[in-house]
Order: sequence, then structure tokens, then C-alpha cells
Amino acid sequence: MIPRELKELNQWVCCSKANKIPMKATEPKAASSSDPSTWASYDTALESVADGNYEYLGFVFNDNGIVGIDIDIGFEDEQNIVLNEMTYDIITKCHSYTELSKSGRGFHIFVKGDLPFSGKNNREGLEIYKDSRFFVMTGKTRYYTELVENQDAIDYVLLKYFGEKERPRNTSRIIKQRIYEPIQTTKVVNGKIVITTEYPHIQEGNRNNSLLSLGGQLLAAGMSQGEIYQELSRINSSKVHPPLSERELQNVVRSVEKYRGRN
Repeated sequence: MIPRELKELNQWVCCSKANKIPMKATEPKAASSSDPSTWASYDTALESVADGNYEYLGFVFNDNGIVGIDIDIGFEDEQNIVLNEMTYDIITKCHSYTELSKSGRGFHIFVKGDLPFSGKNNREGLEIYKDSRFFVMTGKTRYYTELVENQDAIDYVLLKYFGEKERPRNTSRIIKQRIYEPIQTTKVVNGKIVITTEYPHIQEGNRNNSLLSLGGQLLAAGMSQGEIYQELSRINSSKVHPPLSERELQNVVRSVEKYRGRN
């Protein structure tokens, strides 16, 4: 069963079996995941599905305190019985409303909280949203039926699964590479070794993730919350184009700090 709190929101669209394009519930036209005027109430969307116009409901995220986690492949086996390690970890950390995805192989998790960035982030079939995206809903609940607030779990997922990404360097091996990594240069000055750190510029589209990655590195280096905030604030003002707002920067620092002591 879809949680009542989601049903009460005017953030519903429809979808057909053939594709994942959001459609208006009231007329055969495409909806927009960023235009609330194209959304409808749950009852209106449900009625359109019941009338045979579409096969699925869709829920649109609108930056109002609900975060969605989309796991593309959730099972270890082809029989869809055994959860893989990542899926088990995320579902049990969130312990919030979870349903099977349309494919039957993945999961959608809904949890109350916030993200330090807008839109989505990808890593190995894992995505996370807070606005401008939608989930095709199935109502096939698994494990947890209640929508709960769990910012700690959101922060955990961000730092564990989005702090680093894997890129293929060649066909025989995969190595881990940080999303954002300062460049350190070592040279000898007056007989002494001097290490200088250069921070590459960060462009729009990867600002939050880059600062989150850097914050995790500063945390690992033993910096306090205040020191991390000061360093990220300095980088934000000098290297980020355009800089994050103060609210977004504080969200990044808070996400980093909540991971302290969990490694």
C-alpha cells in the first residue's frame, strides 16, 4: 500500500507500459517533472488508470521533504529472492517505505529528509532524488510500509555510495576514483620539502557532489566540523562557479559531519 502521506500530495502523474514518460492524468498529453501545473491528485491519477488510460501511477518529487532512492538491480540471483549487499544495506538503513520497481528487479525507497543537491546522482544503477524526477509506482510493498524521517540514512547513503565512483580505466580492471580530488605538488625550497595543494575549479552541475567528496576527505583527515565548514566555504567562494548558497553549503557540511564515527 502506498503511504497516505504520499497520496495526500498533489504530485501525481500517469505512465504507460510502453515507456517511462510522465503523462497528465486529465488528458493525453505529456506531463513535466518540473511543472506542478501538469500534475494531479492521487485520486485523479488513480481514476485515469482505473479507466484504462494508463497502466501505472507516477509520483513526482518536488523538494518538499521527501527523498527517493532508486535501485536498478536489487537481487543477487535471477529468481529475485536474495538481496544483493548494497540493496540490503540501503533498505535496512532507511527502514522506510520500500516497493518493487516496475521491472520487478529493483526497488524504490521513499524517506523523509533532504539532499545537499537537486536532481539525481548515479553510481552502479543507484540514483537518488529530491525534485524534478518521478518514480513509476507499483505499490508492491516490501519490508517497510511506513514513510519515516531518517536524515541519518540519507547522509549515510550519500557518503558511502556517492562519495566515490568507479570508472573503467581499461577492460581488465576497475579502480575507484574520487569525484573531486585536490592536486598536490611536492617541491624542494631552500632544502626543505614543501607540499602545496591546488583545488581545481568546480563548474555548475557537479558542485554539491564535489564539495561533498572533498568534505569526506577532510573528515578522514581528522578535521573538525568547524574546520571543514571553513575550508569548504573558502573553496566554495573561490573555486565554485557559481558558488552554492549558504543553505546548500551548510547541508553539505551537515551531511559530511553525520558520517563521523561510522567508518
